[in-house]
Amino acid sequence: MPDHAANTVSQSAALAVLSEQLPGFYVATKTEKKKLLELMGISKRFAQTFDGIRMHVATFSDIQSAKDFDLLELKATNKCLPSMPQGFFFGMTENEEMLLKVFEDKYFLCLVCVHPKSRGYKLVGWDELKSLTQNKRVQYQINLKSKAALAE
Repeated sequence: MPDHAANTVSQSAALAVLSEQLPGFYVATKTEKKKLLELMGISKRFAQTFDGIRMHVATFSDIQSAKDFDLLELKATNKCLPSMPQGFFFGMTENEEMLLKVFEDKYFLCLVCVHPKSRGYKLVGWDELKSLTQNKRVQYQINLKSKAALAE
């Protein structure tokens, strides 16, 4: 199975774990994400930097300000982690790191283990992430020009 297909399966399983275990968990639509970013004063270009929210109100329509929700970026693993989050491995974008630093009390990594023996989640902010990190390395992702772009 290709990596992206496995990631889709893990992501779906992670959403199921959060729906069961995290009170107020909600997956916003594209339009709802834009509203949330607007309430926080964040550019709409960051709509891909979070997968869900934790609501502090009963329904999405009750959200009136940034105090009513937290942004969550999901990271999922199938690995058995009895001491979750110890041993968790994931990738993170520069935009995700920036939001963690700037919005530490409103933006969290949501580490989700879907393995049946250690099923659960942990919300991690910037300071906690720094204290838990064993090592960090930078990896570049490079998109080469298309044939049409080269012809221009």
